[in-house]
Amino acid sequence: MESKSISHKTFSYSQLNTFKTCPQKYKIIYLDGVRKEHESIEGFMGKVVHETLEWLYNYENIIKPYITFDSLCRAYDDQWVKKWHPNIFIANARNRSAYYYLIGKRCLSNYYSRYGPTFDQRVKDTEVELEFTIGDYTFRGIIDRLDQPEPGEWIVHDYKTSKHPKSKRQAMNDIQLALYQIAVEQNYKEVNNIFLTWHFLRNGSEVSVNHTPKQKEKLIKKLVKIVDKIIE
Repeated sequence: MESKSISHKTFSYSQLNTFKTCPQKYKIIYLDGVRKEHESIEGFMGKVVHETLEWLYNYENIIKPYITFDSLCRAYDDQWVKKWHPNIFIANARNRSAYYYLIGKRCLSNYYSRYGPTFDQRVKDTEVELEFTIGDYTFRGIIDRLDQPEPGEWIVHDYKTSKHPKSKRQAMNDIQLALYQIAVEQNYKEVNNIFLTWHFLRNGSEVSVNHTPKQKEKLIKKLVKIVDKIIE
């Protein structure tokens, strides 16, 4: 553990969410430094889908007039084989890896049906690592994809492979993309409007929100309250 005070640590959404869900788990992972040896098959599948979508928007692909679904599937298969490791935990192991492999394919199929084959969004970057401050606290985050449709307008995209999508109301009260909104505001010069979009890939739905200053301030108070509890 670092010798500097915990009040000067850099926080992430995953840390805040872990503490909110289970303070004891937060202590074990982030204070005691005990990391789990295994990765769940659900987590592995989600990671491979994310990396496939990152591949989809790389420079070589975005200059192409279209992308075939077969090429997207090949990229997924390549990542699945490349990233597979012996410490993936599979409950009820029989055929479960094949089950989640197919769920990942369904996620990509849903996304392709909605945006393919041209994928002509104005993508600024993918896997965008940003650091920013709120009050006395420093935060870091990784945005799945950041678009800039026109000067001053930004869209933060987040890919989810979980079973249950958020409702509009849940999205409005979610602190993850609110954090990323603040990150964009602090790291880019011209920011007039920011939309926050969740892609629920498993069922092909999406939710997009645009926070008013009042709504953003409410979420800032919410996350600062969590950090205050962490450092008590």
